[in-house]
Amino acid sequence: MPEKGVLNNKEQLKAHYDAIIIGGGIQGAGCAQALVARGFSVLLVEKSNVGTATSSRSSKLIHGGLRYLETYQFSLVKKSIAERSTLQNIAPSLVESRKFYLPVYKKQRLKRWQLAIGLFLYSALGGFKAQARFTRVPKSEWAQLGCIQEQGIKQQGLVDVFQYWDGQTDDFLLTQAVIRSAVSMGCDVMEETAFEKASMDSEQQVCVTASHQDQSFKVNCKVIINAAGPWVGHIQSAIDFAPQGPAVDLVQGSHIEFDAPLGEGIFYVESPDDQRAVFIMPWHGGVLVGTTEKQFQGDPANCEAGDDEIEYLKKTLFHYFPNYKGQYTKAWAGLRVLPRNEPTGDQSTVQNLTRPFSRQARDTILFESDAKQPRAIGLYGGKLTAYRVTAKLVADLAEKTLGPAKIKANTANIPLSSASEAM
Repeated sequence: MPEKGVLNNKEQLKAHYDAIIIGGGIQGAGCAQALVARGFSVLLVEKSNVGTATSSRSSKLIHGGLRYLETYQFSLVKKSIAERSTLQNIAPSLVESRKFYLPVYKKQRLKRWQLAIGLFLYSALGGFKAQARFTRVPKSEWAQLGCIQEQGIKQQGLVDVFQYWDGQTDDFLLTQAVIRSAVSMGCDVMEETAFEKASMDSEQQVCVTASHQDQSFKVNCKVIINAAGPWVGHIQSAIDFAPQGPAVDLVQGSHIEFDAPLGEGIFYVESPDDQRAVFIMPWHGGVLVGTTEKQFQGDPANCEAGDDEIEYLKKTLFHYFPNYKGQYTKAWAGLRVLPRNEPTGDQSTVQNLTRPFSRQARDTILFESDAKQPRAIGLYGGKLTAYRVTAKLVADLAEKTLGPAKIKANTANIPLSSASEAM
């Protein structure tokens, strides 16, 4: 990250900012970029380093969310497909278009006709553009899928294979690129800085207390934005003038890595245990397999893949690629923030016992302290793919307090590049 804007001590801070953002993941970085692009002064506070927590532990996908069609989240899918296209345009070195293969087996949960309808809807929501279309892979080519040294996909019970397009990214590098963009437009960033509390003074200014290198300091702003990801509830409770936000579940998603490749395509398969969606994808010369969904409780800093999750993912990989010769290298986990479903009526209609989080909404909830003039805005949830749209909505809400923007740039047109390209 460039030195400009990245502060090393509290003496470098301004006395007042239009907005202070808590959390340096992709959502916080996106909000910083959106607000500074509108001409507002912004400080981003991150307790560790930008992009090193949840935003570096996703499934690395920039995608529309094909599986969300099953729960009728059409607007989220349409928005995400559009954002995938935008990110591919502004960050071509960071967001790569990939072929996704959807093998269909005789005894799987989703049948061929259901998948065909889903893919047609996916294509329609993408405007039937080239990157939204799907095809059927000829049977003569099935044996070659993922085939490196005869390690191809299992043929027994295979009845069809669909191919469609989505994107893949390095989530950490993308987050770093977004914050570099924000910094280049004037955003200040304080890393290794812990938020402590926020209160409102008699002049309706927000006073934020934080600590850096064990020294507390105060800084004022007009709007505080809580983009702390899994820590969102903890941060919200320390903003004394803001009501508590919606109830959420923290859901752990684990991934495992192997050291040998399986071709360039990404395979979208069902777990043989509970029929959950699992992706098997190329990653840094090897294979990445994920993800799981497991209720998490405790300190988000202690999130790590469990032995049961590792075995679950290994079983899925070798179920579909029984001759794969790669060696397991490591596992890691991140946390999703999902709005909690309110129980109504028959519990079986709310939760699936084998896929308990399958029906929970995946879109972001923006929670304002005041609908007319919010001084605190909380982000509950958030998709990597839709971070830019979420940030735009946050900036729209902040303008109700900050006043009209002086537009510097449109984030849909700001190029994003890796650190090596930026040098």
